[in-house]
Amino acid sequence: MRQVLPDIYLIEGLRVAHVYVLASEDGVTLIDSGTPGETGEIVKQIEGAGYALSDIRAIVMTHAHSDHTGCVAELARRSGAQVLAHRDEVGYLEQTASLPYKSFVQRLMFGLSERMLSRFEPCKVDRSLQDGDVVEALGGLQVIHVPGHTPGSIALYQPERRVLFCGDAIFNQLPIGGKQGVRFPPAIVCVDSPRAQASARKLTALPAEVVCFGHGEPILQGAGEKMRAVLGATG
Repeated sequence: MRQVLPDIYLIEGLRVAHVYVLASEDGVTLIDSGTPGETGEIVKQIEGAGYALSDIRAIVMTHAHSDHTGCVAELARRSGAQVLAHRDEVGYLEQTASLPYKSFVQRLMFGLSERMLSRFEPCKVDRSLQDGDVVEALGGLQVIHVPGHTPGSIALYQPERRVLFCGDAIFNQLPIGGKQGVRFPPAIVCVDSPRAQASARKLTALPAEVVCFGHGEPILQGAGEKMRAVLGATG
């Protein structure tokens, strides 16, 4: 895995979405879990960096799409880690509810995506989150509810270090085609595109210096200004 900043690492070589590893003396926290079938690669890189599987204390899910949730159940089972997600996303992770789709085309697209990636295994959520909660990692990560991509999408912000993990609230690369650049999440993958754009703009109000995306390379300097220039300011 590659160091992004001190105590922040990125699992390399995954197929679609990023997995971030936050290290501390108390153990390791993961942000998201990759697509189904990537557990072995994630574990190999964590252990290659000198950590044991049992060092994983928590796995924070930014949302319940299968490219982010694919390995969470197996990783939690093997490590004993707690799974954290927004309360509006719990039913989708535990598969007691289905994500709402705004059109037949969207339902078909996600259905085909799940067939290609394999449907993720349901996973019990140990702690449900809401806007304003704090996750005990990296000195305290503020939970920011950013609905629109999914109902319970979240971002995580570390105010002292001005680091933002935005999940899929903002993209820096399109998963299909690989086009790079900061952008709103594509409407076709959002349950409510106008709300998703409002959520993205809300994040531009943060004085973020660094932004770590679910898709695309992190921006390590002046990230907030770059996002505002493209997405517009909140308000």
